[in-house]
Amino acid sequence: MLYLREMIKRCANNYPTKVAYYCGSRTATWKQMDERSDRFARALQKMGHGKGTTVSIMSLESIEVYEHFYACMAIGAVRVGINTQYAWPEVLHVLKDSKTRVLLVDARLKTMVADHRSEIKAIGITIIGYNGEHDFPLDYETLLSEASGTPEWPELAPDDLLFCSYTSGTTGVPKGVMLTQQGGADCVIHSLISFGFAPDDVWYMPAASAWVVIIMNCYGLGNAMTTIIPDGSFKIDAFLRDVERFRVTVGLLVPTMVQRAIIEQQNAKYDLSSLRLLMYGSSPATPKLIRDAREAFKVEMIQTYALTESTGGWITYLTEGDHKLALESEPDLLKSVGRVGIHFECSIRDDEGRPLPPNTKGEIWLRSTTLMKGYMNLPKETAEALKDGWLRTNDIGSMDERGYVYLLDRQKFMIITGAVNVFPTTVEAVIVEHPAVLEVAVVGVPHPEWGEAVVAVINKRPTHKSTSLEDIIGFCEGKLSKPETPKHVVFVDELPKTANAKVKKAEIRKWLSNEKGLVPWNTEIE
Repeated sequence: MLYLREMIKRCANNYPTKVAYYCGSRTATWKQMDERSDRFARALQKMGHGKGTTVSIMSLESIEVYEHFYACMAIGAVRVGINTQYAWPEVLHVLKDSKTRVLLVDARLKTMVADHRSEIKAIGITIIGYNGEHDFPLDYETLLSEASGTPEWPELAPDDLLFCSYTSGTTGVPKGVMLTQQGGADCVIHSLISFGFAPDDVWYMPAASAWVVIIMNCYGLGNAMTTIIPDGSFKIDAFLRDVERFRVTVGLLVPTMVQRAIIEQQNAKYDLSSLRLLMYGSSPATPKLIRDAREAFKVEMIQTYALTESTGGWITYLTEGDHKLALESEPDLLKSVGRVGIHFECSIRDDEGRPLPPNTKGEIWLRSTTLMKGYMNLPKETAEALKDGWLRTNDIGSMDERGYVYLLDRQKFMIITGAVNVFPTTVEAVIVEHPAVLEVAVVGVPHPEWGEAVVAVINKRPTHKSTSLEDIIGFCEGKLSKPETPKHVVFVDELPKTANAKVKKAEIRKWLSNEKGLVPWNTEIE
């Protein structure tokens, strides 16, 4: 098979002077990416590291993040990104769990490890600093300057580890998703094919690289297109300025980012004429948001659905043609995440694992070469998730006769109120149509009579600050069933989100459940 490390060489040989990455005022050509990553790979080998060694990185967004990943690809080392939003106990867990031996630390983040260097040293980890002033034992640029020759390439197998992506840590201890060489390569190639990306496209997906989305900023390995990296961290105004400055043609945002981009564009009016395609995914989007985005940006749109456990490989596609069909005659299609890509098999199954007929709610099961190898050091959880080559996603959905998948919600977010199952996304899709609502998250909160009660947490638009609980509940009447209608509404200035702009529903639920007085019943019920 064609591994990603071979794609790096081909990009460098076939497009040596073409820009691979822009990051702020910095650029790197494909030849430079190849040469610098080779130097780091060689430096790692001189230090005694190679195939199977975990080489981790704690960084804000920078070109070095990808030099590091490419170096790992070359020598078969396992790449691990450290989420910069983690508390120290979570960081330490990841370092120990992954058996990290080398840790690159962005000098801009040196205070995160300043008080823990003895702990890091005690578990056998060497720290390498880069991107500014630091006093770590080794310096990245010095290592590169002293490295000579080319790294030796060990033999690889398709199921060898490429990288390990740790969960965002919103519930419990982060767990490592082990992703393979074949999964990474197939994700790159099939994504390019399914999205219709070309060598002349300029791609911008401004998510934090600590987790699985790093592979999406490696799509250029499959066609040598140029990729934009956020300079340090994502900001919506910086994203739109970069689209204008670098003439971005294709971008991807999660729904919460899309909402903010719409507002920013309405206020500032950036030149986005280069943008031909806006992709959105990673969490459910409401039909209203889709309509608003098409109006604001005047671009084609594709919705996607993916999982960390599928190497971030996009499973379904709601194409531009699907969007047009929905807007012209089939509005309910906007509730779909599209049809399944050719590199996946999808089955909707009941609690016993039996396939269900079309239009029946059940758990989404998947089979593909991009599926994870398992969870790091968690054999029980791996066995529960992987069944005879299929992945149990824990996502609830259905598939109609034409193959369109409707993602209802994650099983863990489903609310059981008075023995009735309520899917938060269904409620959110109604509430967000209210003109006062900017963002909404619906969760189940323990209730003494119904087991759980539906509660909506709302971030209001600045122009509608007088909107009340009664306004929202009255708006839901006739649109939602009685069990689905919120029993209470809480207004907040902002919804808590992960580094990649996903709403932290587990955190919201815990807050509402534990802090007395936020809901008008006993919040201390377990």
